[in-house]
Amino acid sequence: MECVDKICSLALAIYKLCDEVKENRNQCKRLRIRIEVLTESVKTITEQKLTGDFTDIGKVLKELVETLTGTEHYIKRFTEGHKFCKWFNAYKFKDHFEHLNERLNDAAQALGLALQTEQVVQLKSIFKAETRKKEDKEDSEKDARDLDKLMKEMNQEQCQRDHNICQRLQSTNLGVAELKEDVKEIKQLVKSSSSLADHQKPSVPVKIKEIKWGDIQMNNKAFLETANSTFYKGTYQKFPVAIKRFIHTNSAEVEEIREIFHKEAETMNYFNSPNIVRFYGICIHQIGDNTVFFIVMEYCDLGSLSYVLQSERPLSWKERVQMSLDAARGLYRLHQTEETNKLHCCLNSTRFLVDKGLVVKLGGLDLARTETSIRRNIHKKQVGRMMPYASPQQLNDINYPYDKACEVYSFGIVLWEIASRKVPFKDITDEALDKKVREEQYREPLPDDCPKDLRELIDECRSFDPIERPTIGAIVDRLANIMQTLNE
Repeated sequence: MECVDKICSLALAIYKLCDEVKENRNQCKRLRIRIEVLTESVKTITEQKLTGDFTDIGKVLKELVETLTGTEHYIKRFTEGHKFCKWFNAYKFKDHFEHLNERLNDAAQALGLALQTEQVVQLKSIFKAETRKKEDKEDSEKDARDLDKLMKEMNQEQCQRDHNICQRLQSTNLGVAELKEDVKEIKQLVKSSSSLADHQKPSVPVKIKEIKWGDIQMNNKAFLETANSTFYKGTYQKFPVAIKRFIHTNSAEVEEIREIFHKEAETMNYFNSPNIVRFYGICIHQIGDNTVFFIVMEYCDLGSLSYVLQSERPLSWKERVQMSLDAARGLYRLHQTEETNKLHCCLNSTRFLVDKGLVVKLGGLDLARTETSIRRNIHKKQVGRMMPYASPQQLNDINYPYDKACEVYSFGIVLWEIASRKVPFKDITDEALDKKVREEQYREPLPDDCPKDLRELIDECRSFDPIERPTIGAIVDRLANIMQTLNE
């Protein structure tokens, strides 16, 4: 099979890079060990034509090619250019190891279904969840210490070079102004890279907790109102936050709500990701005889993804692909929860928020059970239509079980919005939409200048047949590779 040859070729290239790399070498070596086991498993499956209950080995192998392609590009960053560039890349991109290891684990789980019992043992021993996470943490900490040591050495070397340059300036007195300016720029570069090192160090997840009213500062004027809630901007622990106040509350006991919240907060803590809106906690405040409930969450300056796309702000294809990649990473983090088949279930472009750096974050992961216990059940008109995001299977059968393939279709519509900057199925009735999508298998066209690889990916996500839709992990890999191509 073509995919098998490509996997073996990519694996050999990655092994060579791992032998050369000096930055983040522990994590690179760990990747190599896992890729070696996966490659042997792929050879075994193809040579012995094992199938078991696994009927879609081709799709898994194709996705593994994308993962390994991204891995090769990623590790290559640590081997090219001046040692300062390699160090800079090692700091800037080191958090991507988590995604690569998750994708290799996805492949291991899928390949395990096609292997015989004794062959599965080796895969499980290498990819056992508890062991894998412990190894990744230890490797990351070792590499962080090595990078910090390297940074100090480079700083000392640069200071010595600055001193030597200054001595030459004094002795020659030629081009003094220009050389002094160069020295100033070099010093500033070293200083900024030192700040980057501090910024890139792994952050400790903020635990979702019950927040005291005195610990938050809230603006008096709301910036958004819905049927059940009012949103205010404020600050918590010096961070800008959005504060959601519930308007219609029921008569449930406060202690009952507290108990539900603390149980649910444990689950929500798992969603610690730069591409998922962070929840800080719940605040219960007594005003006279009334109990007021708030949820405190991360504030995103630019509002919803839908709002940004419909604005006049210019967006290059690189920016649009990066925004797509951010959105995909947020959804992938959700789909990778320890809970079986964790889904968003209400995915559209208003569910993603955008911060001032154009970083896209998945929102709408409300503390559902906590909110249900707070809210009074009242009728409310849903804002916006979800029908354009419904898969053909859902349109055909209202009882069709919502699964990850349905969610990928919805995400495909979001990707189409990012690429086209248009509203999906605008000015078309629900009846006409149903006919076009369900019966005619119609997909709205993409812009003529849309990059070919991106066009193919978006069309696959919107495929009529759910089997042909890629997994969200594969979408992340392919978007990362498209981004790499655009950068080159």
